[in-house]
This record gives sequence, C-alpha cells and structure tokens, in this order.
Amino acid sequence: MMVLMPPPLILWESIQNFAAFFIFFWLLAVVAHHMFCRKFTWYQNKVLQGSIQVSFGRIYLTSHSLNAPIQAIGSWPRLVKLWRIWFICGVIVSSILIIPVFLFLIYLFIGHTVRLMRWYYVVPVSSVSSASPIFVPSTTPSVSVSLMPIVPGVNLPVPNILPFFISLLFSTFFHELGHGLSAASEYTDVDGVGVALLGVFPAAFVVVKNLDSQALARQLRIMAAGVWHNIVLAVFAAFLLWNMPAIINPFFPQGRGVTIVGLIESRAVSNHTIAFHRGMEIYSINNCSVSSPKSLERCSINYTKPGFCLSVDQMKQARDDFLPPVQVGSTGSTVLECCKNLSSSLCFREDAAISSPECLQVRKVIQGTTSSQPRQHQPIPRRCNSSLDCSDSQCYIPYLGSSERLLIFNTSTGPVLFVGDSYGLLRSLRVSIYAQGSWLPLWLPDVLEMTLKYFVSISAALAVLNLVPSFGLDGCRFAELWLSLLFRYGFLPARFSRFQSRIVQILTVVSTFFLVADILLGFTQM
Repeated sequence: MMVLMPPPLILWESIQNFAAFFIFFWLLAVVAHHMFCRKFTWYQNKVLQGSIQVSFGRIYLTSHSLNAPIQAIGSWPRLVKLWRIWFICGVIVSSILIIPVFLFLIYLFIGHTVRLMRWYYVVPVSSVSSASPIFVPSTTPSVSVSLMPIVPGVNLPVPNILPFFISLLFSTFFHELGHGLSAASEYTDVDGVGVALLGVFPAAFVVVKNLDSQALARQLRIMAAGVWHNIVLAVFAAFLLWNMPAIINPFFPQGRGVTIVGLIESRAVSNHTIAFHRGMEIYSINNCSVSSPKSLERCSINYTKPGFCLSVDQMKQARDDFLPPVQVGSTGSTVLECCKNLSSSLCFREDAAISSPECLQVRKVIQGTTSSQPRQHQPIPRRCNSSLDCSDSQCYIPYLGSSERLLIFNTSTGPVLFVGDSYGLLRSLRVSIYAQGSWLPLWLPDVLEMTLKYFVSISAALAVLNLVPSFGLDGCRFAELWLSLLFRYGFLPARFSRFQSRIVQILTVVSTFFLVADILLGFTQM
C-alpha cells in the first residue's frame, strides 16, 4: 500500500493563528496612535517633529540624543585614519562577497524548487511492525543553509524569544552604528538614531545627512559599513561560541557526562523521573558512555542487548515472590507479569525453548550477586541477546512492552534504574554538558550558547540580506555606486554608461525576485 504525505496541518493552523494576532496587534497599534494624537499634546508634537511614526506594520521612534556621541567618536582626529582603514576593509570584503551572495540566492531558489516538486513523496507501508520506533532519514533533497522566516510560536519556541530579540536588536543596532561611525569619519552629519518595529521584528536605523552630495568613494565606505559590522559581529560571536567551554570553564567545568538542568513534568513518565533531580550527572546508560545530549539520546534508544547473563546461583539469589503469569496490556503490546512486588521486580524469561518465566529482583540481577565483596568489586552481569552471548551462564530477558526499556543509569548519586518509555524520558530531561562549578545557575551556559548562535545566524543573515541589490536594502545603493565607479574609471565600456540606470533596475528586480522567492519558499522548511 502507498501513502501520500501531505504538509502538516498543524503548521498551517499555527500560521493562521499568528496572522490573526498580527492583524489584531497592528490594528490596535494604529487605533491607539490616533487616540494618543488627539488626547496628548506632547505626543502630537513628537509626531509632527517626525520622532514618532506609526502605520500598519511599522513603528519608528527617532531620537537625536546620540548624534553628538557618534559624531564625536567617528570624527575624533586620533581615530579618523583608523576608522577609514577599518571601513576600507569593509568595502573590500563586501565587494568580494556581493557576487557569491547573488549566486547563493539562485542556489537556494533551485534547491527550494526541487524540494517543492518532491513535496508529496511516496512511502511504502510494511505490514511488519518493529518492536521499537525507527528513525528513517528522508531522501528528499534539502538546503542545509537557507533564509528561513522566523515566526514566534511556530519555529521560534517561546523560551527562545528573549535571546532571539536581544540578538536581533543588537545586530541591527551594530549594523546601523557602522553607518553612523563611517559617516562621522567622513565628516558627514548624523541626523538621527532610532529604533523600529517592522512586523514583529525590532530594528535600528541611522539617518545620514546629505549622503548623495559626498564623493562616490566616501558613499561606498558609508554604505558598506553596516554589512562589514555584521560580518565582524558574526565572526566574533562564532569565535566565542567555539571557545565557550574554555571561557566559562572556571564557572562551569565540563563534567565526565551530562548534567540535568531541568525536569519537564510528564504524566507518562512522572513516576519514573522521581529518582532524577537537578544537578545530577549522568555518566553512562547500560555501559554506553554519555558525554553530550546526542549521546544520551543514542544510548537511550540503541537497545541492542536487552538480556542479562546470569548463572544458576545468581538467578536463585535474585528470585522474588512468584505469582501465576498473567498477560496485561492491549493487543500487540502485551506484557507478562508474574511478580507480587511490581515496584522492584520484573518477570524474566530464560532464552531456551522450554523456558518458564522467573520473577527476579531487578537490582540483584544488575548487581550480579549478593556476596560479601565490596560493591565496586561485585561481578556485573554481561548484557545479551541470547544464551550464545553468555559463555557459562544463561541469558535472562525481561518481559517489557514494545516501547518500554530497562535502562541502567550510572550517575553521580549512584545507579538509577528506569523501566518505561525511553522517548518519554528524553523529552522530560533537560541536560547540559557543563557541571555545577559555582553559585551561577546551571541553565546559564545553555542560554549563553543559544544567544551566541542567534548572534551568528542573525548577523550573518543581515549581512547577506544587505549585500543583495534589492529594493530598500543597502545592497541596491552599494551596487549602484560600484557601477558608477566602474564606468568612471573605465573598467566598463563607456558606451554602456547611458544604460547604467536600466542595468541597476534589472539587477534590482531580479535580485528582489530571488530574495522574496527564497524567503517565501523558506516557509516550506518550517
């Protein structure tokens, strides 16, 4: 039988809810703006001065209080030469990247188009069911790096909203600060600094006076400064992210395993997570070493040897009160129960043709024996699939449901036994590779890491967007200035100079098409 896989309906429902909230918020903002204009004189004066501008989807707040500091820093005689060298580097780097960025947009468009053509792919449904869930990688081609729209509540989790907006606001401010400092170093006046809310995203901007009257080279340095600052910020954030373990090591040393930083309540596993607590370190699961969240998931899911090699004496010492075997559970997921004390014992079967169930105490099975030897010297039974894996003993396999696992956690507070759904357990545990080393909270390294990742991605995205010669972006003016310079100094034939404005228009239309198409097609990857 063949099944067609349609786009997830939950995604479209989330987008519809977001669109309804978006329209409601901006209608409310416009109505409130008009009411404030009528009621408050000071507000009306700010609107008349241009300090406050509100329309549907856009809010601009402009201030002149930072004009003097930016002007002073940028035009300080001791720093002017350094600033110009700094922003010349920005022109060089931006000029080198503008063509690769344009080709990158075309590459994204082709990748999204191929992916859309294969959106409805065919999946064969087998009649044989597996005892555990299997992750099957999709063969559908995908773009690893893309311009994906970020919609709060859809592909931006609520806990990540604050770090995301902090990164976005600072990245845009640093971008505009580059324009302001570059203009000041060219002795061009800065006429205002402000913040804006465009749709749902905050932004920053700088107003430069008489930019068109400057020489082409000066205009080029001013226009490239924003992209240059975003590139520097992205590289610096990536450097901090790469060296973060060493930087925060005095406060958060990396442990031998992973540290639990939070527990998410879940009815499915609430009774099983009582042994876990914040600050506990997990070193291994079923002798599988754990060193990261990914290895924790791998060790919990990879359940290759469910049995234990036990000798006859070990099996007898682990016996518990036995009851007549009873099958419980729904069809297809039945479990055999034969123990009186279900809280500490499980029903095991010996791997043999004539085996009968045995009720064994799980902790004694794991410890191997109850000898008088110290605990660390007690023989630990080997794991097995069948008695062929056991040289001088038998393989005893617990009766568990299709989604249940018997996991042995080696932790900082001793061994912890878990019997249940490993996927549910993974969803309930929030872990970190860092251990507690100071009074600072354990969740701080993960928040710092997430914020740095947002700085890298957002700053890089702003650099890419503003290198594109698209309407309303720095790249359009940047490309126009470069064409003017190339025609002026004879790098392009002079006979084509009369078509310069048309060339810019065509380049802008084509670039805008690819940019808008890539952003819209990015919704298909959400």
